[in-house]
Amino acid sequence: MSTIEVYTNSFEVVELPSAAWFHYDEITPDAVVKRRNYEIMDRVQLENAAVFNPRAVYDGRKNLFCKRDIPSGSYSMTFGRRQSKTFQVLIKRVSVISPNDVRKLTRKRSPHDFSDNAMSLNLLQLIVRQAPNMRHNFPADARSFYIAHNAKDLRNGLSAWRGFFQSVRPVMDRLVINVDVSHAAVYTPGRLVDTMLAHLQLRDVRALTDLSNPQLAQLRLFLKGVRVKATISRMKARPITDLVREAGMQEFDKDKERWTVARHFEQKYNVQVRFPRMVGVRVGQTAIIPAEFLEIVPGQLYRKKIPPACQKDFLQFSTQKPHERLRDIQNAVSGQGQLFDYATSDFMKEAGMKVSTNPMSITGSVIPPPGISYRNEQVRIGYSQGKWNVLGKQFIEPCTLRFWGVAVFDRASDADVKNFLTKLVGNLERAAVANRFPPFLMGNPNNPEPTLIEVGKRSMDPRFASPGEKPHPQLILVILPANAADCRRAVKHWGDIKMRVSTQCVRSPKWLTANDQYCNNVVLKINARLGGTNSVIDSDAAAFLRNGCMVVGADVGHPGPGAAVRPSVTGLVASVDGAVSKLTSYANVQQPRQEIIEDLESMMIGALSDYLAYQRTVTPNPPPPRNVIFYRDGVSEGEFAQVAAREIPLIRSAFVKSNIPEKFMPKLLFVVVGKRHHVRFFPKEYVFRSQADNSGNCPAGLLIDQHITNPNYPDFYLQSHAGLLGTSRPGHYVILENETGLNPRQVQTLTYHLCHTYASATRSVSIPAPRICSRMEFHCEDGAGLSDTASNVTGGNAEVDLDMWKRAFKPTALNKRMYFL
Repeated sequence: MSTIEVYTNSFEVVELPSAAWFHYDEITPDAVVKRRNYEIMDRVQLENAAVFNPRAVYDGRKNLFCKRDIPSGSYSMTFGRRQSKTFQVLIKRVSVISPNDVRKLTRKRSPHDFSDNAMSLNLLQLIVRQAPNMRHNFPADARSFYIAHNAKDLRNGLSAWRGFFQSVRPVMDRLVINVDVSHAAVYTPGRLVDTMLAHLQLRDVRALTDLSNPQLAQLRLFLKGVRVKATISRMKARPITDLVREAGMQEFDKDKERWTVARHFEQKYNVQVRFPRMVGVRVGQTAIIPAEFLEIVPGQLYRKKIPPACQKDFLQFSTQKPHERLRDIQNAVSGQGQLFDYATSDFMKEAGMKVSTNPMSITGSVIPPPGISYRNEQVRIGYSQGKWNVLGKQFIEPCTLRFWGVAVFDRASDADVKNFLTKLVGNLERAAVANRFPPFLMGNPNNPEPTLIEVGKRSMDPRFASPGEKPHPQLILVILPANAADCRRAVKHWGDIKMRVSTQCVRSPKWLTANDQYCNNVVLKINARLGGTNSVIDSDAAAFLRNGCMVVGADVGHPGPGAAVRPSVTGLVASVDGAVSKLTSYANVQQPRQEIIEDLESMMIGALSDYLAYQRTVTPNPPPPRNVIFYRDGVSEGEFAQVAAREIPLIRSAFVKSNIPEKFMPKLLFVVVGKRHHVRFFPKEYVFRSQADNSGNCPAGLLIDQHITNPNYPDFYLQSHAGLLGTSRPGHYVILENETGLNPRQVQTLTYHLCHTYASATRSVSIPAPRICSRMEFHCEDGAGLSDTASNVTGGNAEVDLDMWKRAFKPTALNKRMYFL
């Protein structure tokens, strides 16, 4: 194992707060909107400047921190257009945060120390974020702020903005600030009419006078809650509550007669409503404003799923080479722009905090990759490459493809399809193809099921059946157009759920221009779907796996932003063989945004049963697994203790309920895998092959297990994959339980080598266990109707009908056939 020096996007806090801070968390009244809370507290501090000196830092909710001991009590402030309303704000002190409380964050906590240091960390976050966030008009507690400079128009009424993320992180013996480049879609600022036209892809403003009901519903969903300001008055920015047809023609009572909105604007503001029949907006309960007089306030984040039409442009905008990303981070912290204001922030100065302007330089290691064994040879992966070539290699366990057919939903000629199939069958030689000329049929992508049924029937050619065998379709190859999400959803539901037939999709234009590499990737998936084994790893870690190990990956997939009535999806994938090449899987739904896997016990019982069932095909009376290696994805740092306290007992309960004798009870290794973080690593010399891969990223196998690790849990960062586009994101692994006897370095090597076992890739992947939580729409009959957009609500607090979702969510009989590849 070699060592390597790298930069990380963390900046050390060289001087910590030296004085006590007083904490207040009972602040009333509490406004519903956080923005109004900031306005109220800002007025309180201005009108009581003698008391709030120096100024306090506030999180917009219930937490206020001040170096001065502000007397608990009621403070008055005026509000309203003419300062006509007087409010009484009650503030109550609850605790004092001492410098020692801050230093505790960097020390390993005693098992008997149950003190909560979260508020100390919240204080530091506010001190650090206050100045840059206020400067760029973002809430004081926002983790990221964005700037309009060099923004990219995504069309569709959205723009891509670049910004920066910052977070104070306690690591062993020090505090650091993790700074990263961040990207977000925002509502394109400017004329509201222009955004309406762009979103509906209309050119003529007059088209907004005659919108269809679906167009109006689409626009309402897009714009609801967006803050707008008038161009003809000093009206404060207000959120859109609804859209109104023919806004200028709407009537209301004024001076004992009926007035139109257009007449009102002409008299009060001396402006003519040019398009009175155009759709307008409602703000508040009753006020209607024609869209032509409104502008969208800059900097409003689009918090829903980015539309498919915008995703390619957004990805291109957000992709940065490692050295470019590090340069932008350094410039933001210490360059001329001084975007973070760490050196000049009054809040930082008042707290006595100082931050280094240089990114940390740390020492890491590079774990050697395993060997990759095929039937005819073993592949040695080069240093830092993270990939290998399958050309000329024979699968360890090839499957014979006899009953298969092709459904074509793309616009293509028979000659194009035959040409592709010839290439594919040639590459399938590494498996085994009894039927080299499968039937194919053209079909309607808007109604794929009849074509799939007919292809399934034609695939059952009796010439390839054994005596007395009743043929059943093994596989249907499906050729899709470039943009065919609905068709693919219908295909997968038909194959995975209704008919229990494996389906392999290929998409235009890739299949039309397919080369050997593309066909090889398709063949890898086909052989694994049919139950074959493509390759196995060869190393000391592999020997440990073969000695009675079950590798498990589990995750919870939460509904996307804006989806209020969708459940969360739980998924579990487990190996049943020593090569980790044959997997079983389970999935279900549960209450939205609940992180604990409710059905973990029953999923584990099913996985253990599948493990023993497979092992019986190899040896009579097999023992249960000696070790269970459990990788849990998607747990935030604040949930470590909760997951350890609730899920580890559920796993152990599954061992007991599976009737495993005490002396054969499996040893558990429970590791949390995190990918939703902002820690990055950068090679010091990205131009040298020994320091970086071809993409300029750190080499595959990079291990960081010191300097920036957690003070309370054994953890490490592992960049297991070679870079493709942009800056690679390492996995963050936290060990919550280890009964296996493996030492930390063995756990790290095992984890890295498992990243080479993914059946559909000839490169190491980013995490060691596959995920299936993204497939919910394939499990439901009406997948399209259950999309994020369809399940949005227009107001109020929606409740999820979990029983309805459980009825709609159908299990698959292909769960032992790696249907998720």
